[in-house]
Amino acid sequence: MKSNNNIKVILLSLFLYQSVTSLFATSLKDSVEKVLSTNPNVMAERKNQEAYRMYVDERRGSYLPTLDIESYYQSGREREKRDEDPIPDTDGEWTKQNGYNAAIVLRQLIYDGGLTPSQVAQTKYQDLANKHRSFYAIENTILETVKSYTGLVQSDEVLKLTESMIKINEENLAIAKEQESISGEVLETYQVSSKLHFIRDRYIDEEDKRDTTLATYFKLVGENPKGKTCRPTIDETKIPSNLDDAIKKAVISNYKILEQIEKIKMQREKIAQANSAFLPKIDLELKASIDEDLELPENGQTDERYVRLNLNWNLFNGNKDSITSAQEKVFLSEQKKTLDDITQEIVAEIKSLFGKHDKYKRRVTELKQYVKANVNIVDVYRSEFQAGTRTFVDILDAERELYESTKTLIEVEYALINNYYDLMFNLSNLTDSVVNSKNQDCANIAPRIIDFKPKKRDNNIEAELEGLISDTDSELIRKELNLDLKKELELDGKTNDILNKNEDSSSKKTLSSFELLNKQYSDNIS
Repeated sequence: MKSNNNIKVILLSLFLYQSVTSLFATSLKDSVEKVLSTNPNVMAERKNQEAYRMYVDERRGSYLPTLDIESYYQSGREREKRDEDPIPDTDGEWTKQNGYNAAIVLRQLIYDGGLTPSQVAQTKYQDLANKHRSFYAIENTILETVKSYTGLVQSDEVLKLTESMIKINEENLAIAKEQESISGEVLETYQVSSKLHFIRDRYIDEEDKRDTTLATYFKLVGENPKGKTCRPTIDETKIPSNLDDAIKKAVISNYKILEQIEKIKMQREKIAQANSAFLPKIDLELKASIDEDLELPENGQTDERYVRLNLNWNLFNGNKDSITSAQEKVFLSEQKKTLDDITQEIVAEIKSLFGKHDKYKRRVTELKQYVKANVNIVDVYRSEFQAGTRTFVDILDAERELYESTKTLIEVEYALINNYYDLMFNLSNLTDSVVNSKNQDCANIAPRIIDFKPKKRDNNIEAELEGLISDTDSELIRKELNLDLKKELELDGKTNDILNKNEDSSSKKTLSSFELLNKQYSDNIS
C-alpha cells in the first residue's frame, strides 16, 4: 500500500513538473491556437460569417406568406350635392362620418418569374464567397503568426551564434594587444578590433530585427512568448508528391479561387433576376374587413370577405430590363476573366514554392558541408599558426568565413521552413497543418546542435613536415651556408625567459580561442 502511494506521489510530481515546465515554453501550435481564440481580426471574421448567414435566412422568408393588419379610425364630415335627382333632406347638408375600418390581409407569392429563387441562390453563393474570403483572411493572420514565431526563433539562434563570435574576437583582441606590446606592430590589433566592432554591429542589428518581430508577435497573439521557443518541424507527408498534384490540390482548395467561383455563380443569378422582369408575377390575396359607420355613414356596419388572385405583367418599360440583362452578362465575362487571372497567379506561386522546397533542401545539404569545411580550415590554420606558417590575420579571416557560412546556413534553413508554410497557405491548409500536428514540448526539446568537429590530422605526416622544415638538425645546411647557428640563436638569458613566457601565454590564449570557437559551433547553436 505504501509502495502504491509512493508511485502515485512520483507520478503526480512528474505531472506537476511537466505542467510547470510547459508554462515556461511556447510552441508554434500554442501560438496559433491562441490567435484562433483571442485575435481581434479572427474574432471579427467569425462575426462577419455569422452575419452573412443571416442574409440567407432573410431571403428565404420571401417564400412564406405575409400577414398584415390594416386599420384606421376616421372622424370627419361629408357633403353631397347631386346634379340630378337630389335628395331634399341630405343634399347640401354636412353629415358626420365618425367610424373605423379594420382588415386582415394574407398574401402568398405564387410565381414571380424566378426572381425569389434566384435571390435566395445568390445570397447562398454570396455567403459562401464571403466565407472563403474570411477563411483566407484568417489564414493570412495565421501565416503572419507563423512567420513572426519562426522569426523569433531564428533571431535567437543568430544572436547566440553572434554572441559566441564576439567572445572569440574579444579573446583575439587580447592576444593581439599582447603581441603588440612585444613586437610594437599595431596592424593586427586594428584588424581584430575592426572585426570585433563589425560583429558587434551585426549583433545590434539582429537585436533590432528581433524586437520588431516580437512586436508583430505581440500584436497577433496578444502576449509575448513564455519561456523557451523551439524550431518548428516540417511535415513532409503534407506536401504533395509531385508538382501536378500540388497544382490540382491548389486549384481545388485555394480560398481565393473558391471565392471567385462563388462570385461567378452570384453573377449568373443576377442575370436570372434581370430576365425575371420579362415574366408575370402572380400572388394570392385573402382579406377580411369590417367597417363601422364609414361605408354606411352613421348607419351601421359593413363586413367584407374575399379571395383574390393577382397578376401583374409589365409589357414594356423603355428597354430598361433588356439593358440590365445585357449589362449583367458583361459583368459575368469580367468575373470569369478574373478567375483565370487568380488561377494563373496561384499556379505560378505553387510552381515557385514547390520548386524552392527541393532547392532549399539541397542548399542546406551543401551549406552544412561548407560549414564543416570551414571548421576544418580554422582548425588547420590554428596548427599552421602555431607552426609559424600562418598569420594571425589568416585565422581571423577563417573565423569570419565560418561565422558567415553558419549564419547563411541558419537563414536558408528558416527559408525552407517559411517556404513550407507558404506552400501550405497557398494550398489553404496552413491552419490545419499546424493545429492538427503533434505539439512540440519546447521546454523539453534540447537546443539544436550543429556538430561539426574538425577533421583529425595525421600526426606522423606533421612530424615529417616538421623535420623537413627544421634546419637546426642538418649539418649539411650549416656547412653549405657557412652559418654558425649556435651563435645566432644565443639570446640574453633574461630576454629569452620573457619571450618564452609571452610565447607560451600567447599560444595558450590562441588555443583557448579556437577551442571556444569549435565548442560554440558544436554545442551552442540552438
